[in-house]
Amino acid sequence: MKKNTFLIFDGTNVFIRSFSGLMRQGLTAPNGEGTWGAFGAYNVVSNMIRKYEPSHVLIAFDKGRSSKRLLIDPEYKANRKKDDEAPRNAMDEAFQLEYKPQMSIFMHLCLKSGIPFIRIDNVEADDVISTAALSFAPVFDQVVIVSADHDMQQLIRNNIIVVKPSISYKDIQEERYTTETIMAEWGVEPWRLPEIWALTGDRGDNIKGIRGIGPKKATKMIAEYGNLETLLASDDPKIIDNIEIVRKAYSLIELGIDESIPLPPLGDLQFNPIKPDDCDAGDLEQLYDSLGFVQIKDRWKKNSLWSDGPQFGRRL
Repeated sequence: MKKNTFLIFDGTNVFIRSFSGLMRQGLTAPNGEGTWGAFGAYNVVSNMIRKYEPSHVLIAFDKGRSSKRLLIDPEYKANRKKDDEAPRNAMDEAFQLEYKPQMSIFMHLCLKSGIPFIRIDNVEADDVISTAALSFAPVFDQVVIVSADHDMQQLIRNNIIVVKPSISYKDIQEERYTTETIMAEWGVEPWRLPEIWALTGDRGDNIKGIRGIGPKKATKMIAEYGNLETLLASDDPKIIDNIEIVRKAYSLIELGIDESIPLPPLGDLQFNPIKPDDCDAGDLEQLYDSLGFVQIKDRWKKNSLWSDGPQFGRRL
């Protein structure tokens, strides 16, 4: 029996991994414009949709640093390179010159393909994803979050899983994270992972933790005291002088439902892609041609881009 599935993509994460992983291939459009990042990310979306056959789809993108986290800590993600900084090497230069144009191509592909996506000023994809997954999970058999960002693992529930996709369009093997895999690795339920991460901090996001405490030590401390609050109330010498650091880290790391995020109604998230016989299919076909996406166009024409099984009905 086919499951009623909500497939949520961390669009920024999927694109960055594709952009970095396929950079050496240097795929370009007929006009010489770089396309490898958009090509790889679009293929990940296609592969995951064919595999999970979702009834509903949403792609979430970052748009600036989180304003709510900057209020908690102005130094949040301050370690990230700014657009106006000089490139340090060839890889950095490629990011600076190609990243935004190719991200725009990827989003334009999603738009013309009829794939719902959301991008909100000063809101990170993490918060859109957590709000959508936790809010809508009760009405789905399963929610599948596609992301390599470990922060997403705290959202795992009985019917919510996280999938780290392959970036290779020829190989759709992926890593799957479930409640069972998280319990086996960390010894706590997924929603409690921020308790551990609050002790270690997150160097990638410039979130301070306690110096000298790594994942293994943090996991052991939480197991010993039972939970973070009990640990913070203890006389553990590593904790006493770092309580505020830990609390701040926890508030920056924890994900939940953000009522201020304007999610589209579920009806707008139904997966109903543009098909070759639709009246507006010409725009998508021209886009494929302009990008040189010959194989993708061929699969789309054969109705095998989004599904390996029964095809979708006609768009109204």
